[in-house]
Amino acid sequence: MRTVRLVAAREIAERVRSRTTRLVTVITALLVAGAVTIPGLIKESSRPTRIGLVGPAARSLAPTLARGARAAKVGVSLSEPSREAAARAELRSGELDVLLTRPAHSRTAKVEVEQTLSATIGAVISAAVEQARLDAVLAQAGVPASKVLPALAPAPVAVTVLKPAAAHETARILAAIAAGLLMYMSLMLYGTAVATGVAQEKTSRTAEVLLATVRPAQLLAGKVAGIGMTGLGQLAIAAGAGLIANAILQSAKIPASVWALLPSFLAFFLAGFVLYAFALAAAGALVSRQEEVQAVTIPVAMPLVLGYLLVFAAVGSPNATWLRVASLLPPLSATLMPARIALGHIAWWELPLDALLMLASILAVATIASRIYARALLHGGARLGWRAALRLPGR
Repeated sequence: MRTVRLVAAREIAERVRSRTTRLVTVITALLVAGAVTIPGLIKESSRPTRIGLVGPAARSLAPTLARGARAAKVGVSLSEPSREAAARAELRSGELDVLLTRPAHSRTAKVEVEQTLSATIGAVISAAVEQARLDAVLAQAGVPASKVLPALAPAPVAVTVLKPAAAHETARILAAIAAGLLMYMSLMLYGTAVATGVAQEKTSRTAEVLLATVRPAQLLAGKVAGIGMTGLGQLAIAAGAGLIANAILQSAKIPASVWALLPSFLAFFLAGFVLYAFALAAAGALVSRQEEVQAVTIPVAMPLVLGYLLVFAAVGSPNATWLRVASLLPPLSATLMPARIALGHIAWWELPLDALLMLASILAVATIASRIYARALLHGGARLGWRAALRLPGR
């Protein structure tokens, strides 16, 4: 273990000194902080709609417009320009949003806007004009409006929701997609770093020097541990940046249920990284040139892509039987399970079963990967296949 710790410390030191690692850390932290703060910065202003009422007939609609706006829960600001030409100039300059004119003794009204009229504001204006027309008709007929208007009011309708939506459903969906995306990107980034590091040590013959003092299993375990700890540190910095930005601007209200995702995300990142890191390390040992790393890692990383795509299926059908089965498969569970946890559709028995399956898979993959790594790391010549690497004599 002391040798493994030394190798891990070497990996961490190399990556912390790397300008690329520092740049990726800063960019990730800025992206997370931006994702939290930008929606609050570009949030649509709550400024009320400014309506200009020109003429006595239009001004008489002011009380009705105010009541209708309160009922529709929209903000309006009413003004009474003295002349129509001046009001139209204010409309063009942006001082007014809506210009309302209503000729005397007319049942119609004229509305002018610079570009578009909100459907809600349009409905409020139409209701006010219709109310004024009805009042005029009743007054002309000598019928008290107080006796007729209550009968014209819409009857209340009681609505019973048989399947109410869960609280913070939108936040759960966004958290599930974000968890799947972050898990996919993190495992792909740090897993590929393991494969690239192994390929660099093999092609530069650094591995020959290292294997003179440490065993292959120690070198592999230390490399996986060091890069994994570096990845965890970068994720912690990014998460901290997002939480600090949210605390300062209070741009998002994070539901308490989503906080349960954080420890589970950490656990699945560790398990998924170990599983993929061992497999990708073995893949990196197969190459003869660094340019071949991408070709050998794509087949190993394909389940990560599939798992992320299935996250969207989980959002649409979180309780589907096939999806439950797929999320228990170790290559897919690293991305699928955190998403399902965020959605809140996990049975009590699924997590223990998934932990056992993941542990068994890690042991199996680590055993095979260590054998390939130890046999292929010092092999020269053309790129090896998986079967050819297993048939090489042991070291």
